[in-house]
Amino acid sequence: MKKYFLCLGLLVLLFACKDKKTTIKAGEIVTAADFVAFYPEVNLPYIIADTMLARKPNAAMAFDLSTFSKFVPDSAWKKDFGKNASPKFYALGRAKEKEKESYLFTEVTAGNKRIVYLACFNNDNKFLKAMPLLKTGFERYTSAYGMLDSKFQISTYRETKKSADDILFKRNIYFYDRNGDNFTLIVTEPNEDIIEDVLNPIDTMAATHKYAGDYVENDKNFVSIRDGKNASEMVFFIHFEKNDGKCNGELKGSARFISPTVAQFVKSDNPCSIEFTFTGNKVTLKENGRCGTYRDIQCFFNESYSKKKAPKPTKPKK
Repeated sequence: MKKYFLCLGLLVLLFACKDKKTTIKAGEIVTAADFVAFYPEVNLPYIIADTMLARKPNAAMAFDLSTFSKFVPDSAWKKDFGKNASPKFYALGRAKEKEKESYLFTEVTAGNKRIVYLACFNNDNKFLKAMPLLKTGFERYTSAYGMLDSKFQISTYRETKKSADDILFKRNIYFYDRNGDNFTLIVTEPNEDIIEDVLNPIDTMAATHKYAGDYVENDKNFVSIRDGKNASEMVFFIHFEKNDGKCNGELKGSARFISPTVAQFVKSDNPCSIEFTFTGNKVTLKENGRCGTYRDIQCFFNESYSKKKAPKPTKPKK
């Protein structure tokens, strides 16, 4: 009988050890899989409010800069904090869309500035794209939050209370478009004209090509062109908001030059096709394929934009 209970106890202990989950510590992160696993799993919808960022971050979930930069490029946060900043990074949570991307929430802090970034990683734990979900210490507002819901739609919200009866707000809803490798705006619900910076994912890329630069109508309607893998390719980012926000479009991709002044964007897994024609200091877009995935129904990627003059380099003082 004693032997029976001894064997039973050993079996229970064996299964208990088998079911016990190992916890990865920040100092033990070596691979991208370790990095993703370090983030605790969260249930959806997952909401992060500005009041949460007023709390002291959890030191046990901190990364050092060198570790974080191995898996997420510095360009994801340097535009907000500056090139010379040395912010701190904290893992907040992780959610995975079945057989698709993992979504990681990271709090980045420097002084009184705090931003929660949402980053996508593929099934091989490779970084895809990141966007700011919530910011504090940059602008004044009454309240704000960021959210990832059960449909994997991403919401950003902020409001300003001017009086008891006058509340101004802006809500944007995005989704990660794996075909375009970008966060695409699908719904915007403002009750005020808030001037909000558009996230330009290629802003920091090299721009030495003849046609590289920013072609703009205004801050909400522009085309950015950057260097491609070689002289026959270019990387582009298009963003437009028309008809008082009722017609929006956004697309990032690579185009190949089919003549000295014409480049073409096509994808084998998508009917969308856009032609870029460069004349003088202008670029003219022509939508040749169905690009409804990247824009509202009643608008198209058909527009001309003028090239913005690059700022003159400042001369060093003697």
